Amino acid sequence: MKSHFLLLCLIVCVASASSISTLCHDAERSALLQFKQGFSIHPSASIDPFRYPKTRYWKSSDNVTSNCCKWDGVDCDEHNGHVIGLDLSSSLLYGSILPNSPLFELVHLQALNLSDNNLRYSPLSSQLGRFLNLKYLNLSRSRVSGQVPIELSTLSKLISLDLSLNIEPLSGAQLLQIQNPSLSMLVKNLTTLEILRLTQVNILSPVPQTLTNLTSLKILHLQNCNLNDSFPEEIFQLPQLQILNLASNTNLSGYVPEIPRSSKLKTLILSGTSFFGQLPLSIGNVSFLEILSLSSCNFEGSIPSSFGKLTMLISLDLSQNNFTGIIPRSITNLTLLSTLSLYDNGLRGNIPPLANLTKLISLDLTYNHFTGSIWEFIFGLKNLGSLFLKENNFNSPVEFDIFVTSKNLQALTLSNIDLIVSTTTHNNSYYPQFLFLEFPTCNLIRFPNFIQNQTRLSHLFLGNNSIRGPLPVPPPSLVVFDMEENALEGEIPTNICNATTLKILNVGGNSLGGKIPPCLFNLSNNLASLWLGYNSLHGTIPDAFTSSCTMKWFDLGGNQLEGALPRSLANCSSLEVLTLQGNNIVDTFPIWLNGLPELQVIDLSSNKLHGPLPLEVELGFRKVYFMMLSDNHFTGSMPDDFFANLYSMERPSPQQAIIVVSFHLLDEEITETYELYVFFNSNKKHGLSIGNQYIPIVIDLSHNKLVGKVPDSIGNLHTLQVLDLSYNNLTGTIPTSFKELSNVYSLDLSHNSLSGEIPQQLTQLSFLNHFNVSYNQLTGPIPQGGQLTTFGNDSFIGNPGLCGSPLSKKCGNHEILAPPHDSSVEEDEGSGDVIGWVIRCMGYISGLVVGLVLGRMITDENHDWFVETFKDRYQKKRNRRHIR
Repeated sequence: MKSHFLLLCLIVCVASASSISTLCHDAERSALLQFKQGFSIHPSASIDPFRYPKTRYWKSSDNVTSNCCKWDGVDCDEHNGHVIGLDLSSSLLYGSILPNSPLFELVHLQALNLSDNNLRYSPLSSQLGRFLNLKYLNLSRSRVSGQVPIELSTLSKLISLDLSLNIEPLSGAQLLQIQNPSLSMLVKNLTTLEILRLTQVNILSPVPQTLTNLTSLKILHLQNCNLNDSFPEEIFQLPQLQILNLASNTNLSGYVPEIPRSSKLKTLILSGTSFFGQLPLSIGNVSFLEILSLSSCNFEGSIPSSFGKLTMLISLDLSQNNFTGIIPRSITNLTLLSTLSLYDNGLRGNIPPLANLTKLISLDLTYNHFTGSIWEFIFGLKNLGSLFLKENNFNSPVEFDIFVTSKNLQALTLSNIDLIVSTTTHNNSYYPQFLFLEFPTCNLIRFPNFIQNQTRLSHLFLGNNSIRGPLPVPPPSLVVFDMEENALEGEIPTNICNATTLKILNVGGNSLGGKIPPCLFNLSNNLASLWLGYNSLHGTIPDAFTSSCTMKWFDLGGNQLEGALPRSLANCSSLEVLTLQGNNIVDTFPIWLNGLPELQVIDLSSNKLHGPLPLEVELGFRKVYFMMLSDNHFTGSMPDDFFANLYSMERPSPQQAIIVVSFHLLDEEITETYELYVFFNSNKKHGLSIGNQYIPIVIDLSHNKLVGKVPDSIGNLHTLQVLDLSYNNLTGTIPTSFKELSNVYSLDLSHNSLSGEIPQQLTQLSFLNHFNVSYNQLTGPIPQGGQLTTFGNDSFIGNPGLCGSPLSKKCGNHEILAPPHDSSVEEDEGSGDVIGWVIRCMGYISGLVVGLVLGRMITDENHDWFVETFKDRYQKKRNRRHIR
C-alpha cells in the first residue's frame, strides 16, 4: 500500500512540474511584447475601481520573466504552450489596434478580453476573423468604432460576444454600428452563442428572426440600439434564455406573448420601448423571474393576479404605463421584493397591506388615483428607504409621525393632503435622517421643526403651501431648497449665505422684502439656479457675482428692484436664462451680455431701460431665442444689423436649459433633471416649452418708443414664431421679407404708424394664428387667402384706408386678388390650430414665468396653447433617472 502511495505522489509531482514548466512560444512572446509596445499606460483609460496595468511586468530580460505563460492576463495551453487566453480588461491601456497589429498573430486564442480600456476609436478590424478558435470576445467599453465586420460571423465557436458600451464619453454618441452587414447576417452562423451583449451599438433595424435560431442563448442585451419594428415573440420562448434586456429602444414595438412553464427567464427589461397591450396571465409561469422592468411602455389593462406566483421577484417596475384597476392582493406574496414602482399609471382603490414585504426598500406609487389610509399599507415596512406617494387621493389628514417607524427611510414625497407635523421637540434620533423630502400642496402653515436637525438632507421641496414667517435657514447639507409659493415674509437672512452646498435656491412667489444680501451672490460659484422672483425685494441688485460664477438660471422678476444691471453678471459664463422683468431697473441696453456664450432667454420687460438699441451685436447672442424687451423706454430706430446677428433664430430650435443634480440614495446614484419652461400671462399668451417638444422662439419689443422702418433683416429669422412690435412709432411699409417667416404663428404690428398695403405674400404664412395690424395708416385691400381670412375686424380696425373683408368697408374700384397658388405652401383648412400644451410644472404665473419642470411634457394637438388659466398653479412632476 505504501509503494502505491509513493507512486501516486510521483505521478502528481511529475504532472505538476510539467504544468509549471510550460513555456510559451517565442513568436507569441514576441507578438505580445510588440503588442504592449503599442500602448501607453494612462490613469483615465479605465474606470473600474480595481483597474491596474497588467502589462507592466511583461518582460523578456531573463528566463523567469520571459515566460509569457506566467504573465498577468495571459493563459496558455498546458499541453502545447500556445497562448489561448488574453485578459487585459481594465488595464489602463491607451493606444490603437491597427489591422497589422501583432495581436492578430495569436491565432490560437480562445478568449480575448480588452474591455474597459481606451483603444482610441480603433476601427473593429476584419483581422478578428483569424481567431477561428475564439469562444469569448469582450471589447465592451473600449472605445472601438466603426462597422462591425462580417468576418465576425465566421467565428462559429463563439459562446460569448460583448461589444457593448462603446460610446463617445462627452456626447454619448454610439461608436459601433451593425448595419452592413446586418445583425441577421452577423449572427446566422453563431449558433453556439450563449451570451450576446450589444448595448449602445447602433443597429438601426428590426430585430432579426435569425435570433430565434440561437437555441443556446442565455443572455441577450440589446438596450439602446435604435431597434425598430416588431420584436419576434419567439425570442421570449427560447429554451435557455435567462436575461432579456431591450430597454431604451423607443421605436421597438411588440407585446408579451404567452410564456411556457419551462421558461428560465430571470430578468426581463423592456423599459423605454413601445411594447403594448395587456400582460398575459401566463406571466406567472416565469417562476425564476427576479427582475421585471416594463416602465415607460404602452401597456394597459389590469395588473395580472398571477404576479403573486412570481415569488422570486426582487424588483418590479411598471411605471409610466396605462395600467388601470387595483393592485391585486396576490402581490403581497412577493416576500423577496425590494423595489416596487407603479409610478404614473391610472391605478385606483385602496392599497393592500404590504406588511409581508419585509424586504421592501423602495416603494413608488406617485401619480395614480389611490385612496384609503397610508398607515394601513405601510405598517410593518421597517426597511423602507424611499417612499414616493405624491399626487394621489389618500385619506387626509396624515400624521407625519407614522413614518418615523421606518428608521431607514431616506426619501419621502407627499402632496394634496393635510400633513400634520408635530411641533413637539424630539431628540435627534426620533426622526430618520432624510436625504430627500417633498411636501408640495400639503397645507403646511409652519416650517417643520425637525428639519433643522437633519444633517444629511440634500433635497427639500415645500412649495405651494401656506408656510408663514421668515425664510428659514436651510440645513448646511442642502443642495436643492425650494420654498416657492408660500407666505414667507421679512428680509432674506444673511446667514443663508453659509449654505455653500446649495445648487438650486427657489423662494419665488412669497412676500419677502428688504434688500438682497450681497453675500448671497458669493454663492454663485456653486449655485446653478437662483429664483427670487415675485417677492417685494427693493434696492439695487448687488454687483457681487464671483469671477467663478456657475449660474445657469437667474430670476429676480416681479420685484421692486432699481438701479443699473450688475456688470459682474458678465462673470456668469454659463448663464442660460436671465429674467428680470417687472422691476424698476434704469439702464441702457446691456450689450455687454453678448459675452455670455450660453445665454438663451432674456426677459428685461417692464423696466425703465432707455436709449437706442445697439447698431449691431457682433458675434454675441448666438444662442438667444427668447428676447423680451417690451414695456421699456427704448428709443431710436431698429438697426438692421441687430437682428441680422441673432443666429439662433435663423436655425433650428435650440435645446432647452437644464440643470442636473445628482445624489446617492440607497447606494444608488439618482439624477434629477430640472428643465426650463417659460410663459407670460398676457392676451398673446406666448410660451416656451421643454424637451424635444415644441419650443417657441420670441422677439417682443412692444410698448417702447421705437421709430423708423421695420428692418428687412427680420425676415431672415426663419425659425421665429412670435414677433411683437406693437405700441411703438414705427413708420414705412410692412416688409415683404416677412413672407420668409414660415414658422411664425403670432405677428403683432398694431398701434404704430405703418403705411402702404398689407403685402399679399403674408397669405403664405400658413401657421399664423394671431395677427394684428390695427391702428396704423395702412391702405388698400386686405389680402384674401390663407390664414389672413381667419381673422376678424379687431385685427384690422383703426386703418381708415383699409378695405375688404372682414371690414365692413368695401373696396370700391379696388379688385381684391386671391393669392397666387404656391405648391410649396399648403393651406390649413382648420381653425389655424398649430399645437397645444398640457404642462405639469411648478411655478408662479404673473408676467413672465421661468420655472422648474421635473419630468416630461405632454403635447396636445387640439390647440390648447391659448390656455385661459395661466393663473392656475401647475403641478410639477419628477422623472427620476437611475444610473446603475
